[in-house]
Amino acid sequence: MLRLLMTVSGAFEALFGLWALIAPDMLIGSLGTEPNTASVFLARILGAATLGLGTAALLARNDLDSKGGLAAAYGLGLYNVLAAGFILWTAAGLGGTALWSAGLIHAAIGAPFVYALARPRG
Repeated sequence: MLRLLMTVSGAFEALFGLWALIAPDMLIGSLGTEPNTASVFLARILGAATLGLGTAALLARNDLDSKGGLAAAYGLGLYNVLAAGFILWTAAGLGGTALWSAGLIHAAIGAPFVYALARPRG
């Protein structure tokens, strides 16, 4: 189960990261705001971070028996849980289909991560 989560979430984050790097104006526009220099910069930093996180997850998905692979899984799981909370909290204030969708996707991925990582391994 954890390998599948790493694959799905890693691919999702890597693709999102590429999109944010290539088309930051589209990302900013999907939030219902106008791009400016600061928001484009932050969107690109977000893209770089999520591309890196997704790549790390994809590379670690076949090595989940090692401390490094398991650490990557914990990191990605934590990211998804925190991202879900912050995105949904923001969506409650701002609204918007893009925010609600992103928050629910992160929650749908984060919950199985918590379950998979909380189970005893043996």
